[in-house]
Amino acid sequence: MSALFFLAFAYFAVGQAAVTRNGAQTAADSAALAAARSMRDEAYDPFLAALLAGDEAALRLLLIHPGDDTGLPCTAAGTFAAANKSSVTGCTPEGTTAFDVNVRTNGSVGDSVVKGSENVHGTAQATAVVEPRCTLVSVVAVAVFACQDGPLTVDPTGPGFVLDLSAFYTVHLSS
Repeated sequence: MSALFFLAFAYFAVGQAAVTRNGAQTAADSAALAAARSMRDEAYDPFLAALLAGDEAALRLLLIHPGDDTGLPCTAAGTFAAANKSSVTGCTPEGTTAFDVNVRTNGSVGDSVVKGSENVHGTAQATAVVEPRCTLVSVVAVAVFACQDGPLTVDPTGPGFVLDLSAFYTVHLSS
C-alpha cells in the first residue's frame, strides 16, 4: 500500500513539474512577443515621418528593418515575464527583426517525494519575429503598398488618419 502511495505522489510530482514547465513556456512566449512588438512599435515615428515626407527609400528600409535595439524590447519582455511569475534570464536580438528570450519561473516545482524538487525552477526559451506584411509600390500623392491582404493606400494627411503598424508588420513566434 505504501508503494502505491509513493507512486501516486511521484506522479503528482511529475504533474507539478509539467505545470511549472508550461508556465515557463507561456512566460517565454509572451515575453518574446512583447519584445518583438516593442521593436515594431519603435518604427512608429520614423514610419510616420517617411510617409509624410514621401521618402520611398526610408519606407522600404523600415519595412525590412522596423526598429533598433534600444533596450526597450527587453524591458517589455521583462514586464511580460513578470506578469507570468517569471524572470528574463536572456534577451537577445536575433538579426534585425527577431528577439530570443529565455525565462526562469520565480517559483519552483515545490515540495514532493522527489528530493530536490523544491529547488527546481521551470525554464523556457522563445523567439518572436517581426515580418513585413507589405511592400511599397509607390509614393506620389499617397503611399501605395502591396500587402498580404491586398493593396493598401495610405494618405497621412487625410482626415482622421491614424497609423496602425499592424497593417504593415506581423509579429509572431518562430517555429
